[in-house]
Amino acid sequence: MENGTSARSYLIPLLGAGLFGVFLFSGCIEHRYFYKFNLDGSCDLTYRAKGDSSDIYDEPRALPDSLVYAIRTFTEKDTNGTDKYVLEAKATFRSGKLPRTLGLKEVPWTEVFLHNPAQVKRTRFFFCTLFSFEADFKGRDRIKEEGDRWKYIPEECRPLEDPQDTTLSDTMRAELEKKYAAGMLIWNAERYKMRFRQILKQSLELHPEIKVPQGWMDSALAEVDSLINAYTAGMQIVDLNTVKLEWWKELAPAANLILAENLNILGGDSTLQAEIRQVGEILELRHLVSEDLADESFEVRVDLPGRIMKSNTTVMEEGDLIWKFTGSELDDQNVLLQAGSLYIYTYRVVATLLIVVLLLVYRKFKKSKATALDGPPPPPKGVR
Repeated sequence: MENGTSARSYLIPLLGAGLFGVFLFSGCIEHRYFYKFNLDGSCDLTYRAKGDSSDIYDEPRALPDSLVYAIRTFTEKDTNGTDKYVLEAKATFRSGKLPRTLGLKEVPWTEVFLHNPAQVKRTRFFFCTLFSFEADFKGRDRIKEEGDRWKYIPEECRPLEDPQDTTLSDTMRAELEKKYAAGMLIWNAERYKMRFRQILKQSLELHPEIKVPQGWMDSALAEVDSLINAYTAGMQIVDLNTVKLEWWKELAPAANLILAENLNILGGDSTLQAEIRQVGEILELRHLVSEDLADESFEVRVDLPGRIMKSNTTVMEEGDLIWKFTGSELDDQNVLLQAGSLYIYTYRVVATLLIVVLLLVYRKFKKSKATALDGPPPPPKGVR
């Protein structure tokens, strides 16, 4: 997926599976997780990413770290006979709690890369062990972070969500797509205004020792808003559907300078100035990761010891539980996977039953032997 997102890229689903509908499993990257949990609570994890080599390595993503995983790469053909690049990573985790991300790099104040903490809890008894599995693929909070684009797109464009809608004429559909694209342009300007407010807020939270007057902050944000409005108004638009929506490289240098000047730190303490730049780049990276995830697919397989007692999936293959979902489902919600199993120690049950039977037999035998040694009871008195 290219970083140069355009209004047209958001219209692609209009021609296929619906504006915000579930995509088919044919995204840029196919992610496959296989968790095999053992009786001792350890887990053998196999992760695979399949797609074009450029999709796996050139896009911003957290790749498995070779310090933890044994990694190999190879190619295999898809159903169309096309060669696909495969990155496979394997690791064994002794604890039932697995890492939150595939890579080791994390940002303490935000989830840049996909977080999917998984764990299995064991409850052990003499005759059995209960296993409880949970994996939580964290949502990206896109409406919270970027705003709701439908706040700026006319409601009359809602029918575009349904590709099966036959009530729209070609002329009407073309007109609505123009209005949709125009709304997207307005939304895009507003999301960048939100972005710079997030940058300022987070930078100040990371440095509570730096006190900035509210008036300076208001002035800085007002100037940034004017910069974004001017940039939007100055765009040479030929076709709204092909307008580039990624403006970070153009806006960031000037906007960072405005923030720095208004916070009165140029020529003085440069701590906050450097923090503003770093926070901005981290938030931009988070946005790009969310964009890439939208058209990717996920399959999670779980092998738990014993008999499956509960799960929130109905798909099972060769004893493995299977969940399938798309990256677009993570836009604004978590995807939670849950399952539980019961493992019975058959040999312990059989051995215990055998011991009980032997004890009963022994008790009966001992009782009958004691009766025989005592002899027959004496006759009643008066009887000869």
